[in-house]
Amino acid sequence: MVGKCDMCHGRLAEGREPACVNACPQGAIRIEVVNIGQWKQEYSASANAPGLPSADDSISTTRLTLPASLPPNIEKADYWRVRPEVPHWPLVVMTVLTQLSVGALSAIWLVQLLGRSTRLSVAALGSLAVAGLALNASTLHLGRPIHAYRALKMWRRSWLSREVLAFSCFSAVATAYAGSLWLHLRIGVALGLLTSLLGAAGVMASACIYLVKARPAWHTKHTVIEFFLTAALLGPLFVASIGVVAGRWIVVTVLVAAAAQMLNQAVKFLRLTASDSFEMQASARLLSTVLRTHFLLRSALLIGGGIALPLFFTGRLGMCLALAVALGGEVMGRYLFFISVVPKTSRPLSLCGRQAA
Repeated sequence: MVGKCDMCHGRLAEGREPACVNACPQGAIRIEVVNIGQWKQEYSASANAPGLPSADDSISTTRLTLPASLPPNIEKADYWRVRPEVPHWPLVVMTVLTQLSVGALSAIWLVQLLGRSTRLSVAALGSLAVAGLALNASTLHLGRPIHAYRALKMWRRSWLSREVLAFSCFSAVATAYAGSLWLHLRIGVALGLLTSLLGAAGVMASACIYLVKARPAWHTKHTVIEFFLTAALLGPLFVASIGVVAGRWIVVTVLVAAAAQMLNQAVKFLRLTASDSFEMQASARLLSTVLRTHFLLRSALLIGGGIALPLFFTGRLGMCLALAVALGGEVMGRYLFFISVVPKTSRPLSLCGRQAA
């Protein structure tokens, strides 16, 4: 199994060629020693090629030697064969449920501020259980879950480490907050505020993980907005389904969040379609063709669970049904988030994409 290429440093030290250079039958690969300072000034002219991602994205250290003359109709070999990506189900479950938990505990804190205390402790424990389930599900994405704690080491530079740190602190403080609600302690309001702030920090860190240039469809403000709106939609619905009585503001919050989520998804799709980026256009193409049924179902579930049911069935049973439908819609939305993204990769070039297909 390949770990990380070091250009066969040992072979180079002995005056031998790296294994890949030695094995290439066409002699298409060479390894050269470059001046780093000089390369950073010249790489844009040496590392860019038609149809490939910009070398500016990573300051590519690969020098591309192109033919003396290139036809004007060069494009990606797989231009007409874009396929959905892997869904990453543990991450789908983790992101949706952590956001539900953050939204629920924030809603509980707001209800407490309004002077209502009916079933708040039960709702807090339920929200805490959802958060625990989500964090446990996230470890299933790791090759060796037992070493998950190592993710904390890079908290100063890595958004993933910051996410782990924020949600770990969120879980600890949320546990204390749930205990304060059970015991009716005065410190509960302060703990609720801290829980909400740590939860918001965790959601922001989760969103920032996906703001990478290599995935253009993710690298937009719509990702951050989507994550926070999921919390604003599912959290109040969860609290209402537990039986917390907080007046009409919960229903209004759900309606506004659902409408905003619909608008966010619509604007994102239109921007993907109108973009000059191949990867963003390809994401829009996936959503409108291969994934069209999923995309429409996601919208229908969002309208049903976030607007129709809360508007016409305000009882506890109606809220439980609304939560189930809206949760299904957000899970479907996060599934589409992962599988519809088209990454920037060094795809082979062809003289005509249609012929290559």
